[in-house]
Amino acid sequence: MQRQRTGEAANVHRVKTGPISEFIDRHYRHFNAAVIKDAADAYIAHLNGGGKMMITLAGAMSTAELGISLAEMIRQDKVHAITCTGANLEEDLFNLVARTKYERLPNYRELSPQQEEEL
Repeated sequence: MQRQRTGEAANVHRVKTGPISEFIDRHYRHFNAAVIKDAADAYIAHLNGGGKMMITLAGAMSTAELGISLAEMIRQDKVHAITCTGANLEEDLFNLVARTKYERLPNYRELSPQQEEEL
């Protein structure tokens, strides 16, 4: 399924939508849900019209693994710039430096000072 605005130049990149867009089209028709559909349609129209999209992030996003979907949106030319707080940059730096050495510690808040030092 492709959404297009009329009267646009033929050489403008068209955003291809997928199953989530189809779900929204089918189920988000009325009241507050319709606002999500309107926003999604406006986003697609903006990109199809040659516009660019900047996403602003605040707070740590690693636990949500936002990078998985965000990276795909960048690859599909749906996101063109990101502004973020230091927390996101710090986590990315740690991921680049030591990702393979990370250990999950479910009870990290209960570690003694000596246990933290040993880590």
